[in-house]
Amino acid sequence: MSSRFDEAAQQWDNNPSRVELARAVGEAIQRAIPIQPQWHVLDYGAGTGLLTLNLQPGVASVVALDSSTGMLEKLAQKLAASGIGNVQTRLCNLEIQPFPQQDFDLVVSSMTLHHLRDVPLAFKRLAALLKSGGWLAVADLDAEDGSFHKRTDGVFHQGFERSRIAEWLANAGLSNIHVRDAHSITKPSSTGELRAYGVFLAVGQTAV
Repeated sequence: MSSRFDEAAQQWDNNPSRVELARAVGEAIQRAIPIQPQWHVLDYGAGTGLLTLNLQPGVASVVALDSSTGMLEKLAQKLAASGIGNVQTRLCNLEIQPFPQQDFDLVVSSMTLHHLRDVPLAFKRLAALLKSGGWLAVADLDAEDGSFHKRTDGVFHQGFERSRIAEWLANAGLSNIHVRDAHSITKPSSTGELRAYGVFLAVGQTAV
């Protein structure tokens, strides 16, 4: 799957819908969580950094984690061009191994879950990166009929039921769980008809 995203990286930001989604998810996270300027954040499935760069101005640092070298190279180019110094890129696939760095105030992930075979495992590994009282915020598609993606290689879930996401977050040891609307993506489905697909934001917090 990484090769697919490596190939797409240079043109990834040219999709206005994708840019708007990152903005909407970033705003939803900031409404749901009391982000502080001294916080250290990790963005899993960061890609070219669309969400990372929405959050970066308001926090101390962001680690942008992804399994695609091409995506992270594109983000590194953007960081260098903008002179941004508080974002680090890291290559990692949490389904294969845990990420060694811990004690983050906030871990975020947007539109990555449906590319993961084992979402409950990912939630447990993401929750393990948080400090006491830290927050996990994940955004992805509501359950759909499989028409969202024209290419289905590397897509393991047709969206998610919100109740199941909340259950998995609780099983990962999180509390104060909320699942809410984050955005709606209107696009031609794989059958060609114009459809609206809901995107949720789910948040949970570790014990203080």
